[in-house]
Amino acid sequence: MPRTDENGRQLKTLLDYLLDGDIEAKDIYDALGTSSSTYYRRVKERDYPNAEELRLVATRFGLSYPDLQVRFGLMSREELQQYIDSAPFTVTTINTVTTTRIPGKLSELKPRLDAPPL
Repeated sequence: MPRTDENGRQLKTLLDYLLDGDIEAKDIYDALGTSSSTYYRRVKERDYPNAEELRLVATRFGLSYPDLQVRFGLMSREELQQYIDSAPFTVTTINTVTTTRIPGKLSELKPRLDAPPL
């Protein structure tokens, strides 16, 4: 029996719910980078989905990876909050703005001096 979320839903059912539509199994095994036979064998295993599979699915469907980990019990909400609180956040700003003029005519093009020779 595979892992389920806090409401007893398997991954495909949760994706259908979160993405407000019917997600095809092909979309999931494409996201996982597996064949259909590997996917159908994998969905029956106890440790499906694992953290890497959740990461791949989150990336493909534009979902929150930490949220999926919490939903499937791979990380508690408290652990997630501790991680957020402990991670130092820094903001870097760009102080200079450079503009590049794009030549209107081919005759205005000049070779770049920093480019290697062909």
